[in-house]
Amino acid sequence: MCCPDTSAEESIEEGQRWDIRNKILSLGQELFKESNKQTILNAPPKEELLNIIRHAESKSAQAKDKCKKIGQQALDIIASAGLSADHFFGKSKGVVYFFTSAAKGEPIAPNSNMRLRTTTLDNWAASGAKKQIKEEVGALAPQLQPLLIELCKLFDENAKLWGSLPFIKATFRSYALLQDIYNKVRTQCNAEGVMLLPETKYILSRFVCGNDAPFIYEKIGNRFERYMIDEFQDTSSKEWENFVPLLRNAMSQSEDNSVLIVGDVKQSIYRWRGGDWRILNNGVENSLGVENTEVEIMSNNYRSRNKVVEFNNMVISRIVEEDNETLNSELKNAFEEQKIQKEALLELQDTLSSAYKGHSQTPQSKSKQEGYVRIEKFDKEVEPPFIECIESAIERGYSYSDIMILCRDKNDGERAANILLEYKRRNNAFNIMTQDSLIVGKSQMSQFVIAVMRLSQNVKDSISRAIVNHYLGRPYSAAIEDAELAFLSQVSQLTPEEAFEQIVSHYALHTKKEEIAYLQALHEQIIAFTSSKVADIQLFLKMWDEKGANKSLSVEKSDNTIELTTIHKAKGLEKKIIIIPYCSWNLNPRPRNFVWATPDDTINDLGSIGRFPVNYKKDMENTIFSEEFFREKVYSHVDNINLLYVALTRAKEELYVFIPSNATENSAGKLLWNAVADNINTCNEQERQIAEYGTKNSCLDSTSDKESDITNILIESYHTSIAKMQLSLPQQRYFEESATHSARSTGILMHSILSEATDLADVESRILQACNAGKISAEQSEELRAMMQREFQREQVRAWFGEWDIVRNENDIIGNHIVGTRRPDRVMIKGKKAIVVDYKFGTEKLRSHQKQVGSYMKLLNDMGYIDTEGYVWYLSLGEIVSVGETLF
Repeated sequence: MCCPDTSAEESIEEGQRWDIRNKILSLGQELFKESNKQTILNAPPKEELLNIIRHAESKSAQAKDKCKKIGQQALDIIASAGLSADHFFGKSKGVVYFFTSAAKGEPIAPNSNMRLRTTTLDNWAASGAKKQIKEEVGALAPQLQPLLIELCKLFDENAKLWGSLPFIKATFRSYALLQDIYNKVRTQCNAEGVMLLPETKYILSRFVCGNDAPFIYEKIGNRFERYMIDEFQDTSSKEWENFVPLLRNAMSQSEDNSVLIVGDVKQSIYRWRGGDWRILNNGVENSLGVENTEVEIMSNNYRSRNKVVEFNNMVISRIVEEDNETLNSELKNAFEEQKIQKEALLELQDTLSSAYKGHSQTPQSKSKQEGYVRIEKFDKEVEPPFIECIESAIERGYSYSDIMILCRDKNDGERAANILLEYKRRNNAFNIMTQDSLIVGKSQMSQFVIAVMRLSQNVKDSISRAIVNHYLGRPYSAAIEDAELAFLSQVSQLTPEEAFEQIVSHYALHTKKEEIAYLQALHEQIIAFTSSKVADIQLFLKMWDEKGANKSLSVEKSDNTIELTTIHKAKGLEKKIIIIPYCSWNLNPRPRNFVWATPDDTINDLGSIGRFPVNYKKDMENTIFSEEFFREKVYSHVDNINLLYVALTRAKEELYVFIPSNATENSAGKLLWNAVADNINTCNEQERQIAEYGTKNSCLDSTSDKESDITNILIESYHTSIAKMQLSLPQQRYFEESATHSARSTGILMHSILSEATDLADVESRILQACNAGKISAEQSEELRAMMQREFQREQVRAWFGEWDIVRNENDIIGNHIVGTRRPDRVMIKGKKAIVVDYKFGTEKLRSHQKQVGSYMKLLNDMGYIDTEGYVWYLSLGEIVSVGETLF
């Protein structure tokens, strides 16, 4: 197996981080991508890959040694003539610099001036040099020119090799380890008789390949005559390959339209999951036959107001035209520089315009209001002013639930969430629903609690001490006092849940209402962890570092909830008002993203390495993977313009987009700003640049998109209790606070007995069983039997344990107007009559007991029971208290 230690050592030698876990995890995700499975299975053995790399390194070193000798020879000639770089053209960046770099073993690419000097002996001297210097330089030119020619030739022959080696070496160890992980996963799955879900496509492929449809139908035991495939733009190549035989069979056996495929290339934003929009664009016709397919473009838009649709038609046309022209120009230059072949040029040019052919839609809204769009540029030093858009919408009659905020990724979502939270602190009129942006680990309170836990395990942890000191308003390096050391020592011996309770109580964290949501989320994680794992602080901290810190807060939808989500998760959704606060994502692939690339076969030294994962970056265009560099770039532009299209088309009535002033040329924001350039105005004293379309109106429909009637309650404090002092009793509510431990235990036991018993004899039998099991003493057994014999002398009690249509013991009642559930001890039902009884084993009669039963009666009335009775049964006191209707 590939040794991780070796990978770490190589990373250190190359000046990278020693901790390669993130790199391995990132690459490990490639295991589950459809296109990579076969590559990993067919990859050459690690030893063979290593030999290929070492052979290439040897050839690279030999070529650089030649460059060193040639460069040094040229420098010696120049030095012997008493000349320096300032005497030659280009001076410090000219031919002498070229020779110097070669002499150091770091040859650089010759520019046009260098290549010109390989063909002429004129103008070798620096411009403006004296006549004598020009003559001396001219005399050296015949000696230097052959050396320059040889260096240029060496560079041209080895440039791709020199450029490619760092890319391959950067991921070789991880790739080798990935092969081992994949083999280990397969072995483990085979041993346990399970398989990974992504494997199903390949099993189906083997099942389908080479067989006709009737055979497939026979195997699956079903026959299908008609097919409809929705969201087809997200279909992968292997999925489509599995469908084709069935679709062809259905089409051949029916004169009707037996296959319906629905999709939109412009909404293909899941290529990273394997989705291939090219199948919808032209693959369907190629597989099923052009003569057998009919393409119908659905151009009517019933979602958005007219002005929103018209705006999107206009800007998408301009954006696609501009970016398609830019990409075509880059591809043409790459072809001329021999970085891509003619076939790649023909394949990739006009890809974007092809994807967006026929994108324009016809608005079908019948509303009298035309809709509104606003594009605004904001200063990069400040945050986008989208809060005023929210306030304006609310003033005009919209609900908070009519608003959705879309962000490209979690980072932008977090920034937007922080702005909303700050606004919410001043105006607690709404909630925020998000799955990605309110990261628990980013909260200062969460960081503080975790830092205290870390300190309890290692008081010398200076980073955790600094976090704790900063949170408490002390100098970062302040020493830990003796009292606090004693507290940390105490915490170190507790379970994570107990430690959390102690920390919250000790530092009064429950009073800091601005971060209570984070405190609650952290507590939930701790409870979930301790319920299924060994209760150990070190293990919890390990889980926290791996995944707990990155989990998000979330609240339920309601009429006063603003939804904040990513564009990927918003596909298919719609809202009356859409706000895009950071329209600035780059169209190019993200640096260091993995790209699986097939090398150029003309480079024999590395060409045999096969399809290989490399990190995407600019230098990749000068490697044996140059065609894949440009292919990935073109498809990335399609992906990211699709993201913009999806975001812009979610709005039903109003759309707000904010573009930072530092948006780069290759960004969605810059393209959008260029598209609205003819309508930009400078507004108010702040000189804000805004492009507006349509008119703001009041909300015509007072009913919002609310999905539930949930009432959100703002928790002012988060009370906890000291875990080690808390007695965990599920039936604790059956005693008053003054009950002794013995009374509590007895009450729990008797409650369990009464919930299962059918009559007095059954009760006595169960009490005896408890005594024999050692749960109670013989004396207690006699006392309980006497108590129950006394109580069952009541006709009322005997009736409760008599014949009923339905008896519910310890069942939850859920109601629309209550938070949580209600759980009465015993409910007896006959027809429309219901009797509810709660058992109490303490020695006090409290008003709250009757109120509790009264609430149960109210719920039973709401459920349709006309005749309801309620009782509190004080068994220890020998009393039954009837609950009157006035209590509820």
